[in-house]
Formats: sequence, structure tokens, C-alpha cells
Amino acid sequence: MSATELDDLKAAWQTLNRNLERQNALALDEFKERKLSRFRSGLRPLVIGQVMQLVLGAAMTIFFAQFWVGHAAAPSLFVSGLLLQLYGTMFVAFAARDLLLIRRIDYAAPVIVIQRQLAELQSWHLRAAVFHGLTGAVAWLPAMLVLLHFLGADVLMNKPSKMWWLVSTALVCLCFDYALIRLARSPGRCGVALRNSWIGGTVIRAKAALEEVEKFERDR
Repeated sequence: MSATELDDLKAAWQTLNRNLERQNALALDEFKERKLSRFRSGLRPLVIGQVMQLVLGAAMTIFFAQFWVGHAAAPSLFVSGLLLQLYGTMFVAFAARDLLLIRRIDYAAPVIVIQRQLAELQSWHLRAAVFHGLTGAVAWLPAMLVLLHFLGADVLMNKPSKMWWLVSTALVCLCFDYALIRLARSPGRCGVALRNSWIGGTVIRAKAALEEVEKFERDR
């Protein structure tokens, strides 16, 4: 084989390698775009849920702010309304934080960057779930007092002894939530299942989609 033929063969191999690399790059881009599109649309239910929580929290904040202002002469109702206003404000703040973290996800960034941003959202969901659980364990108590007031049955004025029953029930709920938190920190199957339920199926599926893209990039 002459030198010219060897040069032609070498050039053909280089061209073939470039074409294969280009095809691999196109295949990766197409796969990544498809998965990220699914990833983005998969987060949409979470966005809708957080917007609904934001609206609910804002409505609670406005309603209970007016409630405790109008019942300043009744200590139990005043405190209950104030606590429920704070509870509604927490709903607003937590939903806003969730929406901000979702908005900050850069879909054009490398997969490892998106994974880091999703991990921040996942960590926030775990902390928010713990806080929601602890506050929800006692938030029903002022909510019950307000409801009984609207039904014309003020517990503190008519039967103060029932208040101790409500308080003790709230303490039991707090103890139960604390036990769940301890269980969620365990490395066993129950702990993992509990953490995943707090993180939410939407985030779990989004994480799985990113892992598929990462595996495809690594194996190609």
C-alpha cells in the first residue's frame, strides 16, 4: 500500500471518527433534552400545589388577622387567631421558598449542577415536612377553639376543664411527630420510605430522570 493510500485511509478513519462523535453528541443532546423536558413537566404538579398553598396561606393570614383584631377582649380567641395567622404566614413563606428553588433550576446547566439544585430542593422538602408536622400537631388546637366559637361553644368560658384535654391531646400529637422524625432519621427501609414520602413523589421522579441522563453520559 502506497503512502498516498495510507494517508487517504487515515483521513477516512478520522472523518468516520468525527462523524461518530458528532452522532454520539447529537444522541446525547436529544436524550438529555427529552429527559429534561420530562423533568421540567414533572415538576409542574409541585408548582401548582405550592401556588395553591400560597393562596390558602394568604387567605388564612388575612382572615385570622381580622379575627384576632376583632376579639382582642377575649384572650383565648385573641391568641388563637394570632397563632393561626402566623400559621397561614408560614404556609405563604414555605410555598414561596419552594417556588423560588424550582425557579432557580437552570435547565441549560450541566446535569451535575441541576442535581445539586434539585438536592437543595429535596433537603428543603425534608425540613419543611418536619416543621409542618410539628406545627400541625398543635395548630389544630387554636383552630378548634375558633371553630367552637363560631358554633357558639367557647370551651374556656363554659367548661375550662376540657381545655386540659385538648392540650394533652396536642402533646400526644407532638410526641407522635417526634417519634416519626426519629424513625425518618434511621437508615432502615422504614426510614427511607418515610423520608421519600416527605420529599414527595414529584421530586423523587425528577431525581430519577436526572440519574438516567447522568448514567447515559457516563456510559456513552
